[in-house]
Amino acid sequence: MDSVFGFVQAYRPYFDAAQALSSVANLIAWCVALILLAVAIRRNRIESLTLGPISIRMKEEAIEATATAARSWQSGTGAKRVDVSRLRQTVDRAFEPATLDSMIGKSVLWVDDNPANNGLAVRALRKFRLDVEEATSTEAALEAFQRRRFDLVISDMGRGEDMRAGYTLLERLRDSGSKTPFFIFAGSDRPEFRREAAERGAQLSTNDMLELVDYVVKYLGTEP
Repeated sequence: MDSVFGFVQAYRPYFDAAQALSSVANLIAWCVALILLAVAIRRNRIESLTLGPISIRMKEEAIEATATAARSWQSGTGAKRVDVSRLRQTVDRAFEPATLDSMIGKSVLWVDDNPANNGLAVRALRKFRLDVEEATSTEAALEAFQRRRFDLVISDMGRGEDMRAGYTLLERLRDSGSKTPFFIFAGSDRPEFRREAAERGAQLSTNDMLELVDYVVKYLGTEP
């Protein structure tokens, strides 16, 4: 035992150095892990997330972004004030663990020939950790479908000379065999428009930003 103790004492500086190096290595590993987690969150590359503090921060960001998008949209349409209570209910439901795990990384194709109109709304959906790609025409949207799979399509109605371009895209997708949920987000919310959209195979037709987000959570927040 004395010899062992003597050995340790003789080489103590080396043991101290090894311990210090181990501590530094652990610190570096934690830093790298946190960086990778941050990158994964920003790029929607993680499939599940159960870390409490991070989930809370994501939720608050989603509430803020959705409220900003809704206020901007409604100020442009002259609609009534944003129902913050309704908004929080939608976001609360989106950030339930099972729903959040299902939504993270799912893909949305947003088709609009004036994408700047949807900048805040796209930002809000990305706060739900959705992967949003934008297209400005029916042909561009169909080409995007050739490249990758989408879990949801959001489309405006009129584009260029085709005042019913939303229905044109919907029909071509359905003719190709696609059953991808299809939402029409346009300037009118008249009952006959909702009825026709449903008859043509769309899952939603609305001009209400909060209803749009609510249906996004409804359709993407469950396993396929």
